[in-house]
Amino acid sequence: MTSFPAAVPHASPLGDMARALAAGLVRPPDHTLRAHVTSLLEPLRAAFAEHRSATEGDRGIYANVVYDAPRLANTVDCLVAEHSELDSAMASLARAAARADLDAAVLRARALKVLDDLHRHRQHDANLVYEAYTTDIGGE
Repeated sequence: MTSFPAAVPHASPLGDMARALAAGLVRPPDHTLRAHVTSLLEPLRAAFAEHRSATEGDRGIYANVVYDAPRLANTVDCLVAEHSELDSAMASLARAAARADLDAAVLRARALKVLDDLHRHRQHDANLVYEAYTTDIGGE
């Protein structure tokens, strides 16, 4: 078994961007919300693309996890599927933010849903690494 992957940062650009968007959603929705969501969504999507690059593929964290703990291959497949779902959700949110006729409260609710799903995914990532590198399944 190898050691904990060094590529998992304590603080991440993805987390920073998600917190920045969330901070702006705390206030009551108003006419400035659309501009706020639009201005922070692109950096969030860029940080998410970096996350995908660091986790997926032959050199990604997920490949290391599967190599070290093959029992987690199905979990990794689910996380990759979550990536696609999150990417689609963020693209949909970007389209919604561009709509002038969309109520600010609806936009806020959609942004909060994306952030909630992203938070859940990041927890799933952390659980995967924990399971792969700290859980002793015995027999070794």
